[in-house]
Amino acid sequence: MNKELRLKEELLRKSIHIGTSVIPLLYYYGLSKQVIIMISLFLTAGFVTADILRMNFNLARKYFLIVFSSLLRQDEQTKSLTGASWLFLGMTATFYLFSKEAAIPAVLFLTLADPVAAIAGKKYGSDYFFGKTIEGSLGFYLTASAIILIFTGYSWLGLGIALGATIVEFLPIGINDNILIPLFAGYILQVLG
Repeated sequence: MNKELRLKEELLRKSIHIGTSVIPLLYYYGLSKQVIIMISLFLTAGFVTADILRMNFNLARKYFLIVFSSLLRQDEQTKSLTGASWLFLGMTATFYLFSKEAAIPAVLFLTLADPVAAIAGKKYGSDYFFGKTIEGSLGFYLTASAIILIFTGYSWLGLGIALGATIVEFLPIGINDNILIPLFAGYILQVLG
């Protein structure tokens, strides 16, 4: 598969991440924590249920793949939760566990910085380490730094938090990034906030 085709697939896939940025922004602009958690739980339940059906019933798998195959990684087509399920699980846990001030930028790391990393890595990356590129990590860091500065006003401390989240995203820790990134960032922002 050529690099341009992989980039188009990644753009389509990451459009889901980017589109879900509306949820933390609605929280920022006034929806209550309870409403945001209910929205996140509803979406989590829907995506996880679809994955369970897909993994256990051939007919459900057939129709799921007809609709979503262009968005799925190879391992997601068989016996794994999709990135969307992990995304909503991470989002819901972050909203539930942390304050509004910590949760919003942490979730935006997931919905904006992570897709920028994937897209920059596919478009500009050439050398891979742990399945990631330096160019992708730079995209993550710059986006995370902008999010921190916009939403928290932190200066050097905020840039350090963005760097920490970038390192966590880059390293092969063995926990899905869609869970790890917002929980790590939310925890650090909660503790230092």
